[in-house]
Amino acid sequence: MALSDGAETEDLTREAEQPRVPRIPWIGDKLFYGWVVVFVGAATQFLQGTINQGFTTYLGPLQRDFGWSRAVLAGPRSITSVQNSIFGPVEGYLMDRFGPRIMSVTGVFIMGLGLILFGLTNSLWMYYLANVVIALGTGFYGMLVMSVAVNNWFRRRRTIAQSLMLLGWSMAGVVGVPAVVLVQAAFGWEVSAIGSGLIIWAVGIPTSMLLRTKPEPYGLLPDGDSKTADATVAAGRNPVDTEHDFTLREAVRTRTFWFISVGSAIGNLGMGTAQVHLFLHLEQGVGLERTTAALVWTVASLANMPARLIAGFLGDRLPKNHLMGFAITMMAISVLVLGVATTARMAFVYSVLYGIGWGVRTPVMNAMQGEYFGRTSLGVISGWLQSLSLPLTIAAPVLAGYVADVQDSYRTTFIAVAILMMAGAALMFMAVRPAPPKRPEQRSTAA
Repeated sequence: MALSDGAETEDLTREAEQPRVPRIPWIGDKLFYGWVVVFVGAATQFLQGTINQGFTTYLGPLQRDFGWSRAVLAGPRSITSVQNSIFGPVEGYLMDRFGPRIMSVTGVFIMGLGLILFGLTNSLWMYYLANVVIALGTGFYGMLVMSVAVNNWFRRRRTIAQSLMLLGWSMAGVVGVPAVVLVQAAFGWEVSAIGSGLIIWAVGIPTSMLLRTKPEPYGLLPDGDSKTADATVAAGRNPVDTEHDFTLREAVRTRTFWFISVGSAIGNLGMGTAQVHLFLHLEQGVGLERTTAALVWTVASLANMPARLIAGFLGDRLPKNHLMGFAITMMAISVLVLGVATTARMAFVYSVLYGIGWGVRTPVMNAMQGEYFGRTSLGVISGWLQSLSLPLTIAAPVLAGYVADVQDSYRTTFIAVAILMMAGAALMFMAVRPAPPKRPEQRSTAA
């Protein structure tokens, strides 16, 4: 009896010393805290998505005010791609080392500062400097950090959690980008940029403070499972479904790592080219009004939202590499349609196809990395995947702008990019889940 009382006292003492997650008013302990992380990620993606997707809306006003060529205007995207390629592994390491809260608060401050600098732009060097600062903040506050954070809090519901988090990015296209266009029309692009920076500070800093790295330090388990339920699930789990933690060295030795890296790079090439030059192509190439061009992107974002939710449902049930191959194929077809578009109707066909492929791609890609390589070193592995995929996409926006300046059309570029994207889809179909890493202790046990 005394031993039992002593053990109970020790458990209570350990529980009292254990850190607790922040209590959310009116929610308390009723909701698994992983969903709070998803909500913060959605807010993050809305803010970042508005800036990223809204970049193309600034090109027309900048070209009008400063007379810069399309290649020059697209230059910051290539420079920031180089920057992300260099810092991706560093950001991944810092994420594993310090967690999402410190990373996000730092990123919010830097990103807001960059937008304010952007609004004060009066020369080409300042335009490029502001974009570099924005990209640095995006790295600390962006997709890599949030996807790793969500992966750490979920396992069985990983894809649906990623999908819900990424709805923030979709809502940015539906609400954020049109709002940016309206502010630009009413008050000028300078006010739009500076106001965006101030809003990011006001919303991003307090929400980032709610982030936590993993559930275990707080006495919780992924998906909100209890210890008893987790043991039961683990006992009945198929060995194929068991999660294995890879180190970076072990991950890069798998063919799957390289299929994902190159396939993603080719897919990003098409995404980057189409997004950066979309408004210029629709306005100058297809002949649409600026408001109609904004509506095309809004439709893509609307198509994106149900696609994300469907991907979240299917991604936890079907092979993720098959879904990734499908997504990039859809996006390739959409870019081909955009390249040959001559009417608003074809532009809207592009937006629907692109929205579906884009909606499936991102949550499945994020969840695939967690499922394939585990949680322990996911930050640095994701950072290297990002870094290795970017060099293939660095020149794409500038090259597309250069070809458009020479030919006065994006047609050739978009058709060529669509063909390349089909090769990326094939690589994703081949990116099957890697076999568990074989370590020295396992070999000796087997012997």
